[in-house]
Amino acid sequence: MNQTNVILLSIMLTILLIATACERQKAYETTYICPDGVTVSHESDCPEDKSKEANKAPEPSNISYNSSASHVPSREEKRGQSPIFTSLEGCEEKDVTFTSLPLPFDKITVIEPQGELTGYVSGHITPGDHVGFQYDSKAPAIPVYALADGYIVRVERNPGYFGIGVKNYHLYIEYSCTLFGSYVHITEIAPELLNADDDFKELDSFAEEKIPQSQNFIYPRIPIKAGQTLGKVETWGLLGMLTADTTVTLSGFTTPKLYEGEPWKKHAVPVFDYLSDDLKEKLKSKNPRTQEPIYGKIDFDVPGKLVGNWFVDGSDYRGKQTQHFCGDYLCPYWNDHLAFVYDFVDPTQTRVSIGYNALQDQGPYGIVGNTDPKTISPDDGLVKYELVKLNDITEKRGFKTDGKSLITENSAEVLGTLLVEMKDDKHLTMEVFAGKKASQVSGFTENAKIYVR
Repeated sequence: MNQTNVILLSIMLTILLIATACERQKAYETTYICPDGVTVSHESDCPEDKSKEANKAPEPSNISYNSSASHVPSREEKRGQSPIFTSLEGCEEKDVTFTSLPLPFDKITVIEPQGELTGYVSGHITPGDHVGFQYDSKAPAIPVYALADGYIVRVERNPGYFGIGVKNYHLYIEYSCTLFGSYVHITEIAPELLNADDDFKELDSFAEEKIPQSQNFIYPRIPIKAGQTLGKVETWGLLGMLTADTTVTLSGFTTPKLYEGEPWKKHAVPVFDYLSDDLKEKLKSKNPRTQEPIYGKIDFDVPGKLVGNWFVDGSDYRGKQTQHFCGDYLCPYWNDHLAFVYDFVDPTQTRVSIGYNALQDQGPYGIVGNTDPKTISPDDGLVKYELVKLNDITEKRGFKTDGKSLITENSAEVLGTLLVEMKDDKHLTMEVFAGKKASQVSGFTENAKIYVR
C-alpha cells in the first residue's frame, strides 16, 4: 500500500462520521423510529408493520432522567431520544465505569486525544469530538471489546473506501439513560451478535457493492457485557470512539444552536475519563499529550475573542451543501468552517484551520510568532497572520503513528497570509492570500468572507 493510500485510509474516520451526521440529521427531526429502522415524524407515517411499539420514543412525562440535581434534561431527552438518535425507552439510570479497553493493550500503538484537526481534504476543520486508538494496519485482525455493560442500539454499515477490502461498521452503544458511545471502523462482527438479530445478519450478508445505502442502518437492542468480544478490526489502523454524556454540557460553544445537526457534540467527552483508575494509569504511556486536560478538548469559544469555531454567514455546522455525495466523496460541508484553536497534542501551539482550499497545504496551519487567538478582540482591528506548514515530529517524540501526522511543530515555510478582523462578538471578516508575506498584504478584496458564530 503506498503512502498516499495510507494517508487516505487514516482520514476515513472523519468521512464516516460526516456520513453518519447526514443520516442522523433526518432522525433528529423525528420522534418515532419504525421497526424497520425508518425514522418519521409520526407513527402513522411508518411503512407496513407500523403498529409495533418497541422503538417508540416515550412521551416526556414517562422519561427517567439522571438523578443528579445539576443535570437538566436535554432537548433530546425530553423528546425521548438520545443524542445518538436512538430511543431512550428501556434505558437504565446508573453510574458507569468502563472496565475494559476496546482493544488489547499490547495492540494499541498510540491513543489520540479529542480535538484533532485534519485539514480541508478530510473535513475536521473544527476540533474532532472523537478520540482514537491506533493499531498496526498491517497486523492480523484484532479483537474489539465492550467497554462496559450496555446495549447495541444502532448499527451502520458503511462502504469500505478506496477498495480497502474489509467491512466497515459503526456501532452505537447505550450504557445508561445519559451515557452513550460509538465505535468506528469495526471490520468484522462477532457471530453471537449477528445471531441475536436477523436484520443484523442480513446487513452483514451484503456484498460490498450491494450495500443498500438507503437502508444501511438498523436499530436493534442487543445486550452486551463488559469485556465481551464485539468483533474485530484490521487494515484501517484506527478505531475511533465517540462518547456522549448528557449530564455534561460543554461551555465553550458560544451559540449551541449552530451545532443542532450533531446533538451529541455539546455532550462529547473523552472516553478515557470513564475508564477505571487502573486502566487510566495503564494508558498513560500511550498518550502523547502531557498537558491538562490530558485527553483533549474541543470547545474553545470565548465571547468577544477570536479563539474558537466560526461559520460562513448564513450557514451552521452543516454548511450549505444540498446533496450528501459529490462523486465517491461526501460533499464538503466543512467548506464553511473556520477555527482558531490549539494543537490537540501540544495545546501551547496555536492552530488555524480553514475549510476550503486556501493554500497549497491542506492544513491545519501554525502562525509565525504563535499568537494566541484569546488575545485578539474587535478592538484590535485588522490582524495579519503569516501561516506556516507543520512538520511531523511524532517519531522524534518516541511515538509511532499509522499514516498521518500526530505530533507536529511549526516549520519556517510561510504558505501565505491570513487577514482577519472581528467586527463584533459574533462576526468577523477573513481572507487568505496564498504565497504572500504579511508585508505584501494591505487590506481585504472582493474575495473576503464573512463568518459568524
